[in-house]
Amino acid sequence: MSLPPRIAVVLLFAVAFAAACGTAPQTAADPTADTAAINDLRSQFETAYNAGDAPAVAALYSDDAVLLPDHHSAVSGHDGIQQYYRDLFTQYSPHLTIMPADTQITGALAHEHGSFTITITPKAGGKAMTDNGKYLVILKRQAEGAWKIHHDIDNSSNSLPGMPGK
Repeated sequence: MSLPPRIAVVLLFAVAFAAACGTAPQTAADPTADTAAINDLRSQFETAYNAGDAPAVAALYSDDAVLLPDHHSAVSGHDGIQQYYRDLFTQYSPHLTIMPADTQITGALAHEHGSFTITITPKAGGKAMTDNGKYLVILKRQAEGAWKIHHDIDNSSNSLPGMPGK
């Protein structure tokens, strides 16, 4: 049984329209390349941070990123994050070492947790302070394919004075 030409054209148009409205199949991610890109991003972050380069650090965050630093209010957006780091680097000379523990990639999002050690030396003089802690970042693949930090939280593993220990 064949369909009348008019109905066949309508059905053909409907199938073509439905296919056009669907999402195009995404190319399979390359886990090796994604892992290498995230490792490179982490290395760039550590280098820029240790150089006290606020614009370079902020450039590693997505435009809609949220930074949740320990003992500080949330900081949103590229400009806010850049100002946060500019203020920090104006007062202190940092040395940060990042030690990732686990990185998981799922499509256009990845998350990583690990630990860090940081030493900051006041530029106005005074004794250097060392801390260690842990972090969690959510990374987001950008439209052009680059990975950027989307959410970033860190906190100290050391107790505040008067607070119970580990």
